Amino acid sequence: MFFCLCVLECSAKNGVDTLCIRFLSWDTYNLPHIVTCNNFEDELPYTEHRVCSKTAVVKLLESLKNLHQTVDSDFSVGCKLFFLCDGNVVKKVCLNSKYVLMDGRTFICTQELMNTIDDVIKEGIVTNTHYNYDIGKYGNEYMGGRDSLFLKIDHYLARKLPKSIKNVGDIRIVVYCKADRNGRSTQVKIQLYNRILSKKHVKRLEKLLKKFFFHEVKWKPDETRMQSDWIVLNHKIKGGIIERTGN
Repeated sequence: MFFCLCVLECSAKNGVDTLCIRFLSWDTYNLPHIVTCNNFEDELPYTEHRVCSKTAVVKLLESLKNLHQTVDSDFSVGCKLFFLCDGNVVKKVCLNSKYVLMDGRTFICTQELMNTIDDVIKEGIVTNTHYNYDIGKYGNEYMGGRDSLFLKIDHYLARKLPKSIKNVGDIRIVVYCKADRNGRSTQVKIQLYNRILSKKHVKRLEKLLKKFFFHEVKWKPDETRMQSDWIVLNHKIKGGIIERTGN
């Protein structure tokens, strides 16, 4: 949760009183995989800066307005900008030295914008140096919360699973899902772990789960979601009971 370290009235022009910058580096091309806007905090050790200068905030917003749009592209994020009003995020921007993702569109990053951000960082104060990070953890992407999603899966499988599958013992399920920015599932991969589950049962369970995630699940819309973002879920089927095991 964000909370302001300064008190300013939200400008009628831009509705922003505070800027939060989470910065790692402009050079993100040597990373082993794409670090997206959604998993940036869980993958990389960033430094957070809080800026309350109205002049600096307006200057950065004006720089963002002058960018040229380009084709949608995935890229490794090295910097995140959060524009806040009364402690609430009203605009989020993710970027590196080549691309900027904001308002659901991709733009070309400019040297002028990077220079502006570097200058604005100097005007702020460091509020968090995030060195102890956990790799591979993702946020709560389901509309009703993950607990609600697990309950929905429980009810679905309780109706659909035949007894022959329920009687093979524990089945651990790992679901990898991609979604578009509107929250619709676009790709689903299923991994099942059980030593005695037959190939026929594996195919049936995979088909049931894919149907569920394609047609029954609505993820939270996210204008910064990239094609490289995976939503990862872990479940366990134990007899006739499906229980959450967590990530």
